[in-house]
Amino acid sequence: MESLGKILKITREKKGLSLKDISLETKIGLRHLEAIENDRLEFLPGGFFTRQILKTYLISIGEDPANWLPKYQEAELIEPETPVRTASKPHKPHRKFRLDKVFWISISVLVLILFVVLIYLSISTSKKNIEARKAPQKIEETSSVTPAETLSPPLAVTETTQPAVQEKTYDDLNLDLIFNEDCWIQVYADGQLVVDGLKLEGYKTSVKASSELTINLGNAGGLSFTINGKAGKPLGKRGEVIKNIKITLDNLNYFLQPEKNPE
Repeated sequence: MESLGKILKITREKKGLSLKDISLETKIGLRHLEAIENDRLEFLPGGFFTRQILKTYLISIGEDPANWLPKYQEAELIEPETPVRTASKPHKPHRKFRLDKVFWISISVLVLILFVVLIYLSISTSKKNIEARKAPQKIEETSSVTPAETLSPPLAVTETTQPAVQEKTYDDLNLDLIFNEDCWIQVYADGQLVVDGLKLEGYKTSVKASSELTINLGNAGGLSFTINGKAGKPLGKRGEVIKNIKITLDNLNYFLQPEKNPE
């Protein structure tokens, strides 16, 4: 005697249906369809799901599930269908359960809101702390411009005596600086700060001004310079701090070394 699965397979094939066609139509996997036709229902999910898969398969090949499911139950291939109980009226415990569910959902929402608020406050506080730490730093950087604070040299600060005005012979000022030792320096070109800070031995830089150069030095003997291609006089001694050295088109020659007359 043919098994139930074998009979169903023959029925399907007589109707010209393939397992692939049924799988595409019912969305049931091929391995589950093969399990039905091979009487290997233990490979199906079991219980209610096995009955539903079997029903869907039977309908897809044109068979009535009401005629076949009892046969599967008699063969103990599927479990008897358990009747579904329907309650005519909702019991109070159900209502209590719904109330409890609403309560816990409300608590969860409140906790989530509180968590978001705490994160926002934490971020705001962190930003304020960062800004508070940055503010003093900016003030400190702005105020640390005096050479006496930077190098703290042992020698007294010297204010330069401005040379007498002389006849202007150049159109602009081209200053080339060569640092023979580490030296703190500030250079203003026409009132604008263009060089600032500690420069190390061997460092070179150039500055151009239209009419005036102002120089502050923390080690006046630690550098040499040329202006408009001509060698400049020493601006001070080693380790000497000098402020407000003003070089203009009118007094330029005062800062230049005298040219040697050819013999």
